[in-house]
Amino acid sequence: MRAGKTNYLRVHMAQLRRKLEDDPAHPRYLITEPGMGYRVEA
Repeated sequence: MRAGKTNYLRVHMAQLRRKLEDDPAHPRYLITEPGMGYRVEA
């Protein structure tokens, strides 16, 4: 069950990156913190 929820979060973050980032493959604002989660850079 947890893996399914993780996938929803990854999909949502990818959609946000496509909308907000200049280059979604190299994000500047929505940063992934391995083992922790996500961080917003200003």
